[in-house]
Amino acid sequence: MLIAAVVLPALLFIFLIRQDTETRRENLQEQGAIATMLAREQTLRLFDSGLLALDRAEDATGSLTWAQIQSRRAAVQADLNHIKASQAAAVASLALVRPDGRIAVASGADPPPGLDTGALDALRVAREGRRGISFEPAPAELRGQEGNILIGRSRAADGRPFDGALLVTLRADALLEAWQRAANQPGGRFALLRDDGAVLLRQDASPAMPAALEPGDPLLRAFGSRDRQARPLTGDPFHDGQAQLILWRRVGDLPLRIVYTVPARIEQRMALASLAVSGIICLGAGLLLALLAVTGRRRVLRDQQTLARLEANAADLRAEIARREAAEEGLRAAQRMEGLGRLTGGVAHDFNNLLTAILGTVRALERHLGARTDERTRRLLSAAVAAVDRGARLNASLLAFARRQPLVLATVDANALVQDFRPLLRRALDESVSLELSLDHRLPPCRADAAQLEAALLNLAINARDAMPRGGAIRIVTRRAWLQEQALAGNLEAQPGPYVAIEVRDTGEGMPADVRDRAFEPFFTTKKDGHGTGLGLSQVFGFVRQIGGHVAIQSTPRRGTTVTLYLPLGSEIEAAANRAAAAAAAAGAAQVSGEGVSVLVVEDEPAVRAVAVEMLMDAGFSVLAAPDGPTALQLLREGVAVDILFSDVVMPGGMSGVDLARESRKLRPGIGVLLASGYAAEALDKHGGAGGFDLISKPYDFDVVLTRINALARRGRGAAQMVGLQTALARRR
Repeated sequence: MLIAAVVLPALLFIFLIRQDTETRRENLQEQGAIATMLAREQTLRLFDSGLLALDRAEDATGSLTWAQIQSRRAAVQADLNHIKASQAAAVASLALVRPDGRIAVASGADPPPGLDTGALDALRVAREGRRGISFEPAPAELRGQEGNILIGRSRAADGRPFDGALLVTLRADALLEAWQRAANQPGGRFALLRDDGAVLLRQDASPAMPAALEPGDPLLRAFGSRDRQARPLTGDPFHDGQAQLILWRRVGDLPLRIVYTVPARIEQRMALASLAVSGIICLGAGLLLALLAVTGRRRVLRDQQTLARLEANAADLRAEIARREAAEEGLRAAQRMEGLGRLTGGVAHDFNNLLTAILGTVRALERHLGARTDERTRRLLSAAVAAVDRGARLNASLLAFARRQPLVLATVDANALVQDFRPLLRRALDESVSLELSLDHRLPPCRADAAQLEAALLNLAINARDAMPRGGAIRIVTRRAWLQEQALAGNLEAQPGPYVAIEVRDTGEGMPADVRDRAFEPFFTTKKDGHGTGLGLSQVFGFVRQIGGHVAIQSTPRRGTTVTLYLPLGSEIEAAANRAAAAAAAAGAAQVSGEGVSVLVVEDEPAVRAVAVEMLMDAGFSVLAAPDGPTALQLLREGVAVDILFSDVVMPGGMSGVDLARESRKLRPGIGVLLASGYAAEALDKHGGAGGFDLISKPYDFDVVLTRINALARRGRGAAQMVGLQTALARRR
């Protein structure tokens, strides 16, 4: 009964609406047919008068030459005026046009000087040697106040040369009045068109109305139909700004059509009224059936509602259990990530301390041996330095992979980075996966963070490995590239121009289009639970965008994937300057003299502290050492002479290197401070940043340390001299 309460009224409603629509359409078509028939008769009567005037003018002037017409101009004009007067209800003016387009004689007042009618269809038809009649809008100079439809005919008989034309201008106001009487619907308007779509006249024409129908307009296609009156069309051929119902008829045997348009909103209003009446009837029937159905089903519904409440409570309980499990899993994941961050920071700090001690010992051996070092010893020491450097870069890569290190942009040789990073990539891949390099030896330097770039390559290599469970090949290609604006659509950080491109290609399973489009979304992954976080490619995307580059991915199922990193170009000048600065720093370190300068070394790692003390003493500095911040601060309070404080950042005892530096500046405002740490980023964040203190990263080369400390010492001497000079000037005053 409930279904019947809906379906039966709906069917009844549809039937009534269809019946009403068909009846309304038939009425509109019948009224439109009557209106177009009346308008056609009035239009045909007007044009018959115009054609009659044209025939009489041709009879009066057709046998005259232009010389005779000119000599008898007054008589010819009187004949034209007489013909016009006999057809005054329809004809506005008559004119004779020379072959060159100028009007020779016209009824009424003389035409304006220089009036040129050479572009009229009447002359074009005559020039082509045809005898046909043309219909067109009259030029403004011939319209006057009453006429704007022009009928033209050639003066030449068939087979004779072109000899000008006869023109008759019809009174449009008479036609518009007749149309006004024929319109039998509100808003109905008539228009007169040629068969080719040119608009000759229309009631209440809008400024936006075109001079002719657009090619392909349905109304223009309907003109070619054999039916003298087809079913109404709906459209807006005259650009009225709203849909119109369109009916039309041919005007006798003339190449003209009378078109009648009625705003479609009139029909819509009628439809809404019928819709309301039908809706009320059907709604009443539906309510009656629904009332019967509700009464019969009330008891059953009460039982169903009780069961539904029980099921809803059970669903709520299951949803709450699922939410709690999800929250617990999220908490565990967050704890794992937090633990990984702390573990990474601690390992990085301790590992860098070990590397610093090793590097300091190697440098001490180099200084101790000096010129006595043989070739084998130098080679072994160089290998140790290279191993320390490689360990430092490996540590930086791990920190970058954990997203615990800010970007340090510099000019990078992409070829050298890929070659140096190849062993780590090789260890990350299975034996079934081969690794190939194809490097462009003319590749310019790029601007990037080397550690983050290595982490990005590692991410891409691991993804490629996972996409080839049965083995395959990974190929890394470096090349120069030029990106156009179209390729950077949606990337506001990058600019069109040259780039260094690094491609990582694999022969894996590839990705379908929907997966490829979402590959860079954070946390989106197609791997099984526990096999991926979905952050690898998003890290690559964010890093490349952050440095002003671009990343693109191409993949086809079963044909592999190619990820291309477009890195901005670096500066050759900056690269050369970096090399020169490194050389100058090395040279300056060799010339460092610590005579007269005291340094307080604060380091909790005994091996690093011992190496630092020995290196500074070898350079001539006066050195004091402390294992932690409180001890160093106590020495300063006791008045020990200290010019430079060289301290680690992360230390035990509740005081970091940043805290020690601040307290030292309070006790000794002129003291120089150099801070060092293997994992300074997080420590500095916890303590408000490094402020105005110099910072050096572990593992550090002691040549660089000596240069930095020497610069601090020179800066302190300059400040002291400035204070002395100010004191002396004050005493003189």
